[in-house]
Amino acid sequence: MTAGAPQTQPDWDPEREEAEAEAHPDRGQRRWWLVGGLLVVVAVALTIWFGVSATRDSVTTTDIGFERNGEREIVMIFDVTRPTGTEVSCTVTAMDSDYARVGTKEQVVPAGDERTTRVRAAVRTTTTAVTATVADCTAVD
Repeated sequence: MTAGAPQTQPDWDPEREEAEAEAHPDRGQRRWWLVGGLLVVVAVALTIWFGVSATRDSVTTTDIGFERNGEREIVMIFDVTRPTGTEVSCTVTAMDSDYARVGTKEQVVPAGDERTTRVRAAVRTTTTAVTATVADCTAVD
């Protein structure tokens, strides 16, 4: 360059770029935080929706207790919760002291107006049972 030529400013000035970045430090980061936050909200909403829809209209049981009626029979007492007007079939299993299965019964619970019904199922056993449980319940079509 000659001494009399006007000085031009370079196209890229690292000091100016650094000053601009310091003036607006979160301009690019803010967008990603918003996108990430929105994705988290959507994921939580979907999880709640799937959880609620999976348990709706399902059949659940709660073991209440059992009574022994002699050496070869045990009565299982349990609650069945199902959609109203739905007949269900439950498998009740009796077990001995080693938790080996000594008796099984399919107990049909008729459809009713109540969501929860208390059921008493007498299970005949091959040996003395010390406990009983409901293995599963399914809706009858």
